[in-house]
Amino acid sequence: MKKMMLFGAVCTLILLAAGCGKQNKVANISLTMWDEAQSPIIQQSIDKFNEEHKGKIAANIELVPWDTYWTKLDASLETKEAADVMWMNVYLTKYAAAEVVKPLDEYIQKDKLDLSQYIEGRVNAYNLDGKQYALPKGLDTVFVAYNKEIFDRYGIEYPKEGWTWDDMRTMAAEMRDKIKEAGGKEYPIVMELDDQPSWMNFVVQNGGNYISEDGKTTGMGMDQSVEAIQNMVDLMNEELMAPYTVLSETKGTDLFISGQGGIVFIGSWKASVLENSTIGMNGNIGLIQMPSLNGSNSSVLGGLGYCLSATSKHPDEAWELIKYITSEESLYNEAINGIDIPAQIKAQEGYVKNFKNLNAQVILDAAVTGFPYQSNGNFEWTSYVNDAVQKALSQSAPVKESLVEGAAQAQAVLDKIYNQ
Repeated sequence: MKKMMLFGAVCTLILLAAGCGKQNKVANISLTMWDEAQSPIIQQSIDKFNEEHKGKIAANIELVPWDTYWTKLDASLETKEAADVMWMNVYLTKYAAAEVVKPLDEYIQKDKLDLSQYIEGRVNAYNLDGKQYALPKGLDTVFVAYNKEIFDRYGIEYPKEGWTWDDMRTMAAEMRDKIKEAGGKEYPIVMELDDQPSWMNFVVQNGGNYISEDGKTTGMGMDQSVEAIQNMVDLMNEELMAPYTVLSETKGTDLFISGQGGIVFIGSWKASVLENSTIGMNGNIGLIQMPSLNGSNSSVLGGLGYCLSATSKHPDEAWELIKYITSEESLYNEAINGIDIPAQIKAQEGYVKNFKNLNAQVILDAAVTGFPYQSNGNFEWTSYVNDAVQKALSQSAPVKESLVEGAAQAQAVLDKIYNQ
């Protein structure tokens, strides 16, 4: 009897093993990202994805802090052990060249995925040499906020759509004079002096560039670039904008929300700061697109995308995850929870609903004519031109001298990198 029972048990185990062999194994895939604040909301999409693909795919988030994210990704150049899906930004060029990430074109074509559902500028940001390396997640834009209370106080007309730098200068000069007459202390214009919310926009609008499209040449020594930075210096010298000593010590946004600036050039990542400020809650903040310079008001368009690891053991399943977390449903959920401006156009409606004190549609509209943040994914050269811009703005040396010298130093590094 015992032998029969033992024989039966063995047979059962063999049958179970055979049955298991016929079942599909679950593909375990990982998504790596660095923002802890966004993780809980994205996890909601991951949970839904896992439920829909139960028994076939199991995705999980691998949270890596920003200060070690790129170090870990760099290590994957040799170990070939990158996460299946990863966040990507302006560093894409570096990792695409190293074949860390896999082009998505075959998947896009197979599934007939319509890329026009995303903001064009964000799609283009991840397209290198005709290959699409990522689907866009979110975006950030640059625009102008103005303090209605200050404009009303000094009897200045609000800026109007289609305004130009000349219009802005005229407005600022009128505000400057009236502030002086009244013994006020406000500045007509304030701005952050970092590249994305201010000077990179002006350089490109004026026909210059930070880095060429092929990533091999910096245009910061060009006459157009020099002129754009000189325009900023002129604003300071004519007291139309807060001086460098003030703007280098206090962020333009902080000056603005404390009632010390008439207008501020600002990025969408500060939108919640405007929304929750006292002047915002009092309904005294208006938003408008940037004034046009040399016929253009195009502004820097930043944001994140999702890439597929070239060494993923489950590329098809990883692609399914990328599609899902960049879908209208997933990105709308991010929008209504205020963690990002969706790059998916239909999902953007959820972002606008977050704001009660601002016309957030202006923030979204800036993306229509936006251009991708200019980068070649290598940052060994950037400090030379960035430092040169600050040197020019501080007027510790003439603008042209500073930029030409900084551009030459940066170009020497670029030439070495590309063996030019």
